[in-house]
Amino acid sequence: MNSTSQSRVIRTAAAGLLAIAMVSVAHARQGDDSVPRNPLRNAYFGDLHLHTIHSYDAAWAGARTTPRDAYRYAQGFPVVYMGQTVQRKAPLDFLAVADHSEYMAVAMEILQPDGPFSQTDWPPQMLAEGLPGFRKLLTSGFYGNEYYPELNTEALKRSNWQDVIDVANEFNQPGRFTTFAAYEWSNTPGGAHFHRVVVFPGPKYPEVPFSALDSRHPEDLWRYADNNRANGIDSVLIPHNTNLSNGLHFSYNDSYGNPITREFAEQKARNEVLVEMTQIKGTSETHPMLSPDDEFAGFEIIEHWNGQQPGEIHGSYAREGYARGMEIAERVGANPYQYGMIGSSDYHSSTSATEEDNHTGALGEGDFPFGENIERVLTATNPVLRAPIAALSASGVAGVWAEQNTREAIFAAFQRREVFATSGPRIRVRLFAGDYPQGLVERGGWLSTAYAQGVAMGGEIAPRAAGAESPGFIVHALKDPDGANLDRIQIIKVWRENGASREQVVDVAWSGARTRDPSTGKVPAVGDSVDLTTATYTNDIGAAELAGEWRDPEFNASARAVYYARVIEIPTPRWPTYLAVRNNMPVPGSVPATHQERAWTSPVFYNP
Repeated sequence: MNSTSQSRVIRTAAAGLLAIAMVSVAHARQGDDSVPRNPLRNAYFGDLHLHTIHSYDAAWAGARTTPRDAYRYAQGFPVVYMGQTVQRKAPLDFLAVADHSEYMAVAMEILQPDGPFSQTDWPPQMLAEGLPGFRKLLTSGFYGNEYYPELNTEALKRSNWQDVIDVANEFNQPGRFTTFAAYEWSNTPGGAHFHRVVVFPGPKYPEVPFSALDSRHPEDLWRYADNNRANGIDSVLIPHNTNLSNGLHFSYNDSYGNPITREFAEQKARNEVLVEMTQIKGTSETHPMLSPDDEFAGFEIIEHWNGQQPGEIHGSYAREGYARGMEIAERVGANPYQYGMIGSSDYHSSTSATEEDNHTGALGEGDFPFGENIERVLTATNPVLRAPIAALSASGVAGVWAEQNTREAIFAAFQRREVFATSGPRIRVRLFAGDYPQGLVERGGWLSTAYAQGVAMGGEIAPRAAGAESPGFIVHALKDPDGANLDRIQIIKVWRENGASREQVVDVAWSGARTRDPSTGKVPAVGDSVDLTTATYTNDIGAAELAGEWRDPEFNASARAVYYARVIEIPTPRWPTYLAVRNNMPVPGSVPATHQERAWTSPVFYNP
């Protein structure tokens, strides 16, 4: 497809469209009335998937940081992690601590000298050579090998869950810093990651969390969520690490191996409106084997975990998941995979250290990049990861567009899927689709028109008459204020045609004087300003801001389609490069020295 004539590219410097983001602010009319409200919405950045000592695997890895440490670190305050004082440079706007619901906080209680288990045989098992007690908790919680009822009593679950709620409420500051009570349901069948984070907006909560010890089937987790919702307790469930799911997350079958039904698809779609698309254990957008024509498909790919061979890639990546969801909808009348995209960290450290030049490791002793551990982190292969430790990325971050920084407003953004993912930077990106006049994005006040006459990311384009022309797509992105310039914005289209699924990547806006190759339709590389000897780059290439318009020349009003935007930065150093240069060590050759960080919008969906 050659879409040159269908695309309008607007490239700007920092001053141009930046003013669009500076809209007038009205007083709050809902949510917290003391917090200013922007009807055109602000971008807020956060993490919905962070572990602390309350997770048994974090405690096993030596982390002793707490939920309070997590909330302090996210706000930019220093905390002590693994004996080292660490501090985030740019504070986050919101955070959910999401410890494993299986044996939540029990490892910490076992380790307390005067705790409830001090007179049992659990403390010596936790501290013995080989840490057999931790191994028991992990294999029980993740894989269901055994069950320890004395560690999973209703009283323990209720008390420890109430602590989660109390600490989240303690740190919630409407308008400044938003917190959510959350946990992770962590079923890991055969080592495949089939996990979900469960996030609650409050103020009502269930008495106890639902864990994989209660059921290994997500259908039962959804029933739990539906029952809570009937009692006024809402939640969103967020699948993650789909790249390590061995094909389970975007399967054609339910968890019992039966073909997906309409009831299954509707229940899943009701509860799981978001997918965590990038994090410390890899990016789940797509894979080079699934998208061979996408030159940016191989970003931070991790295929090994728990000592296993690479799993099934089909059914493990979000782009193919969108295609499968449309295919299933054609058969049963409902789409189980109509997800919005977010990023989060999945760090097991209480520190959401996703800043590439300020990475403090994520998994305790295994990847702690300080002191005598630096050389091992840069050179060793993790026996669990079965790849260099330096292959773990400093990722990711959840972005939302919301009227105010409050639980109510941010949770509403989750539900309408007006969210985006980044690999760490605070890139601000928007995507709209609608019947827009040509050149709208070049006009003042375009944002109001984009909302009024179309849909934002996460929304559905209204069905169009047979033969109707394509809606107009508007994309707009601003660089991280402290980060790298932008290379380009692309729109990725996934659609159904004659019973088959297809995909295409279209460059819509880009920096500099580059021109699209007429034979391939692709825009050349932006260049590279990285100096590996100093771990620095310069922003003399790329643009601080990009915007563009596009119409799909092959739009078919009778065919299902998904459109999302991807923003690519100019090349910058990866965290192992920063670490090596800072410590006068060789840059490791086992992993890429640089990468192009990025952001992904939630799609807009077309369902005829």
